[in-house]
Amino acid sequence: MHVIASKKLGRRDALGFGLGFIALSCGRGLPRAGGGAPQSPPPLPLGTNPNAVELWAWIDFPNDPRKSELSGIVWDAHAGLLFAVSDDPPRIVTIAPDATFRDFCLGEALDVDAKGPLDLEGIAALPDGFLLASEIGPRVIEVDRQGHYRRDIALPPELSEALPNKSLESLALSPSQRTVFIATEVGLPRDGGPATQARGSHIRIVALDRGTGAYEEHAYLTDPSPHTVGDYGVADLAAVSDDALLVLERGWSKVDGNTVRIYRVRLSEDSPLRKTLLIDLRTLDAHGFPPSKQPQPSKILDNFEGLALGPHLPDGRRLLFVVSDDNGHETQVARLLVLALRTIG
Repeated sequence: MHVIASKKLGRRDALGFGLGFIALSCGRGLPRAGGGAPQSPPPLPLGTNPNAVELWAWIDFPNDPRKSELSGIVWDAHAGLLFAVSDDPPRIVTIAPDATFRDFCLGEALDVDAKGPLDLEGIAALPDGFLLASEIGPRVIEVDRQGHYRRDIALPPELSEALPNKSLESLALSPSQRTVFIATEVGLPRDGGPATQARGSHIRIVALDRGTGAYEEHAYLTDPSPHTVGDYGVADLAAVSDDALLVLERGWSKVDGNTVRIYRVRLSEDSPLRKTLLIDLRTLDAHGFPPSKQPQPSKILDNFEGLALGPHLPDGRRLLFVVSDDNGHETQVARLLVLALRTIG
């Protein structure tokens, strides 16, 4: 698949600004997450080992209905909060960090009020609301900060061909808030469908201009599936800039467990996009993690589906949040990883 020329879907009204934000603190009696915060070594001088990734903290959320089926996540710098989206029921869950980003607690859960069935998988924060991606439709909808429906965002018509339950899995918003990025979990049938052990899946990463409705599609090739039986595809995106993205590739097999890799790409480069491995989660130190509830190549791993860039630490490193979807199953864990990275893209 090649880059498809820019198209225009029609102008939409600019989104509003100015709504107040929720204030929340972990010290207000809200249930705290369980898990651990690995002790960090003294920060390295900037420029030392530029590709280092440190496991800054990890959290296994407690047995609480708010932690169920968290499929996407976003950091809201203005509010100083993480917001996660749940697909069953469709809602937005607040996650509040402490000042060190080593402890987190679950906060308010907002029901999403929108007509029609939803299977929410991705979330992006607007100044006065959110964008949410639904596999059913597929759809991208805008809601306010109370979860009330505002509008649907027009999508490329070919996305309607996406395979059931392998549809619109990813959503990100550029730091300038000009561009919405979306991607399906696996390639459309016309592009070759899901990955196999012999070849990857050709995914369309769509860049939508919020002001004009114009869009571009960029070809992204996943790794071949590492599993003989199971699934493999793109689970989420995080926008570094209007041109650079992080891509979360996730796979699962009942026999082998999960594979989770994070790549970085630049949309200005040739298609299919050249990708650089940022981190394979199974290479992280799993010391201190509880035993896995199902077969896994590392105790760290579970069904990680959400990805979000966070703030910078005092030493200049950038935090990256990765959240797992427990699918409401006792054999899976709702887990938040906090990674500290010296180089993003």
